[in-house]
Amino acid sequence: MKKALLQACAVCVGTTGAYAGGIDRSGQGINLIFEEGTVVQFGLSYTDPDVSGTMPNIFGAGEPVDSGNIANDFFTPHLGFKTALTDQLDLAIIYDEPFGADIAYSSAYPLSINPFNPTQANSLRAQADIDAITALLRYKFDNGFSALGGVRVQRVSEARIGVPIVGDYSFDAGSEVDFGYVIGVAWEKPEIAARVALTYNSKITHNLSQTEVIGGASFETSTEVDTPQSVNLDFQTGVAPKTLLFGSIRWVDWPQLDVAPPVYTAAVGSSLVDYDNATYTYSLGLGYQFTDEFAGAVTLGYETDEGIPVSNLSPTDGFWSVGLGGTYSLEKAKISAGVRYTDIGDATADGAFGQTADFTGNSAWSVGFQITYSLG
Repeated sequence: MKKALLQACAVCVGTTGAYAGGIDRSGQGINLIFEEGTVVQFGLSYTDPDVSGTMPNIFGAGEPVDSGNIANDFFTPHLGFKTALTDQLDLAIIYDEPFGADIAYSSAYPLSINPFNPTQANSLRAQADIDAITALLRYKFDNGFSALGGVRVQRVSEARIGVPIVGDYSFDAGSEVDFGYVIGVAWEKPEIAARVALTYNSKITHNLSQTEVIGGASFETSTEVDTPQSVNLDFQTGVAPKTLLFGSIRWVDWPQLDVAPPVYTAAVGSSLVDYDNATYTYSLGLGYQFTDEFAGAVTLGYETDEGIPVSNLSPTDGFWSVGLGGTYSLEKAKISAGVRYTDIGDATADGAFGQTADFTGNSAWSVGFQITYSLG
């Protein structure tokens, strides 16, 4: 019963994805390390966001200009392997895509227009693909407590940004691989399906080499970029027969992410991408075992909003969400699926020439599935 419930809960929280703060994608979950025995796991989520706003036409009179749907849909994969090295020591290898971005504005949007060549078709845009492999160890003590620790190898495979209004500026960085770490503690009481896990994910510093182009001139430069540190608190407990209460709190230190390439910074006097505040993301759910083979769960999610101007390259401010998921258990496999709706918080984005942009009424749908197969 407990294993199926855990998977039903996890699919709502993890594999259905979310349109979270900053460029958060996977949530950097480590629930795989708590599976029993030796297992392999595959998950895939798909998120279809709808994010748009309007800005006054700074190049002429008339109605505000619509941005179009700036947020492209995306897939988030998850792969994992877990095994027990000894009675007290477990090992998990986890692949995920912790951070990412893929946005593009309408070519008619004021910030998509090169003032020196207004007829040039272009777009304010940003694309970043970041994936990671985490090797995680868990040592179990005799009193229900355990210690977690591991190494994360993270790769920036692509980072591209275009800001046409700044002399048709573009930023194109090459691939870079760097290292961070994960540490944590956990406590379990199997008799009531209780567990609390606290994990810390270190920041990872990437020294990017990129090409910056502005006003038709090209420059080869370098920039130090940190993906932010974060803390995850995950908890669960049985509250009635066949019923599990579960949830999580995630804190991400977004001000550590500051992209300040030298040419852009010299031209504009500010960073290309930065954040003023950390985010707190909360989730709470309830799972129920309907039959010996099937369990279901419902989750609610909330992320705090700051109510301050945000970057045009991440024009959202908080969210709330609701998700449904279920797991069907076979002899050696557990198959989970889920769906989540996210109401994306309204935001005011920095504009140009004293004007700002308003993003309201935005949302996202996410679906996902996960297969966990026991190897013994």
